Amino acid sequence: MVGLRLSSYATKPIEADFIPSLQRPEKQILWIGCSDSSFKETTILDLLPDEMLEHRNIGNMIVDGDLSCETTVKHAVVDLKVKHIIVCGHYGCGIVRATSRDGLRDPWLMRLNALYATHRHYIDQLPSVKDDRSFVELNILEQLRTLRKFPEVASAMRQGQLHIHGIVYDPASEKGLSITEATEES
Repeated sequence: MVGLRLSSYATKPIEADFIPSLQRPEKQILWIGCSDSSFKETTILDLLPDEMLEHRNIGNMIVDGDLSCETTVKHAVVDLKVKHIIVCGHYGCGIVRATSRDGLRDPWLMRLNALYATHRHYIDQLPSVKDDRSFVELNILEQLRTLRKFPEVASAMRQGQLHIHGIVYDPASEKGLSITEATEES
């Protein structure tokens, strides 16, 4: 979590052709999203439902020991040979919200608390609406960093066979925003 700063990333609107559709039923994307998000990924990205393998969990988090997530990532990269992995969070996420994590257990709670502790001096200076939005964005970037540590993901990325993307969904505008670190090349 060291090195990530609020000023070291940017968001921008995503277009319908963010990832061009293959126009055939072939999995090309692994979507890791939040269980309570209302983002309609295939509609907004203009993709066929069969082009995407979805994995949803609380806070779109990638946590060591979560066999469901780990198995899904490995299956998508090794067996299905997806070309893209998208981690999508959403503004207003009750799990990631900086001030309310009631009922959340370790290891998810531990990861969010560590992320918050790392960036507390930046987040605490922001108005409450902005701090929640920034924390959602930081969580997405942290999940991308975790994803890059998977041996299968790292290998496929080195070979140019896989790209990973962060998206934050804004329910107020019903739009998705691409989120990238300033030094990110994927």
